[in-house]
Amino acid sequence: MRSSLRLGRIFGIPISVHLTFLLFIVFLGMVYAFHGGPKAALAGVSFILALFVSVTIHELGHSLVARRFGVKVNGIILLPIGGVSQMDDMPEQPGREFLIAVAGPATSVVLGLVLGIASLLLYGPAATFKTTVTAGLFLPNLARVNLLLAIFNLLPGFPMDGGRIFRAALAHAMPFDRATAIAASVGRVFAIGLGMVGLFFNIWLTFIAVFIYFGASSEANRVKIKTTLHDVPVSRVMAATFQTLSPDDRVSLAVEHAYHGFQEDFPVVADDKVVGVLMKPDILAALHEHGTGALVSRVMRTEFTTVTADQTLEQVYAAIQTCGCTSLPVLDSGRIVGLVTLEALGRYLVYAGAGSGANRT
Repeated sequence: MRSSLRLGRIFGIPISVHLTFLLFIVFLGMVYAFHGGPKAALAGVSFILALFVSVTIHELGHSLVARRFGVKVNGIILLPIGGVSQMDDMPEQPGREFLIAVAGPATSVVLGLVLGIASLLLYGPAATFKTTVTAGLFLPNLARVNLLLAIFNLLPGFPMDGGRIFRAALAHAMPFDRATAIAASVGRVFAIGLGMVGLFFNIWLTFIAVFIYFGASSEANRVKIKTTLHDVPVSRVMAATFQTLSPDDRVSLAVEHAYHGFQEDFPVVADDKVVGVLMKPDILAALHEHGTGALVSRVMRTEFTTVTADQTLEQVYAAIQTCGCTSLPVLDSGRIVGLVTLEALGRYLVYAGAGSGANRT
């Protein structure tokens, strides 16, 4: 993720902090210092950092179980409102999603119990159980907060852990996309309620509520797109008539093609083989730096993704998200036979969505 700082790796999983998290720590340190001086600032910031170590362990619980099921984990990022495990895709098998979702709260419960037992051994029952989350000893406080973290995450605020467990339960009785739509609706209602509570009691809950609300909508939309594109072959929407460029062409030719056609991205072909792609950003950068006379071979991308006509639009959508491009060459036995664009995917989603609406009436 942009605007983040890499801290390192744990079990091969990259751990990063968003820059807003660092600003959040500085802000809290200033608040603690204003109310209690440097000693209070050190104690307060130390506890928040320990809490976010606990959050990282919570997210590692999710990530390690997900990786066991073959899910690619791209990393864990810490934000002021908590941690996020960045995964390519949650499995649509309800049992697997349940285990991945419950792993985080279970890890927090185990960590809370371990810290609680350590506190009992060090301070005894009286000091341990007198502690509250706002006053008392460091270790019992951290134990209590970990247990509260587990409980909070089990609330049905999809895409929080509890919401994912709820979706997994629904998916046993109905299609995955329908289960997602219901879980997302419940998550949005939960977020609205949490936001209203936050306005009166703790504004930080309102920030979390906003994250949950938009996260639920985003996840529901993502699953709807995947379901609509599932099993639809690339040949259904690929453009069979398209322009290609040669490595020896000038950028000016790409500009002319863009003026007179639908394309803004161009496969570069030599000896009937795709040797590169020239994307719209590349054309604009070339015009700015070299002018229209620049050779295509000088500014084209030589690392690119291709698909075949019998792959699915769901696979194309995932590939486009990964490569950050807006079109992909379609190959057959190594020869280019078409071009599939993000715009074409968008058109298919619009028309398919309209058609499904008519089928429901």
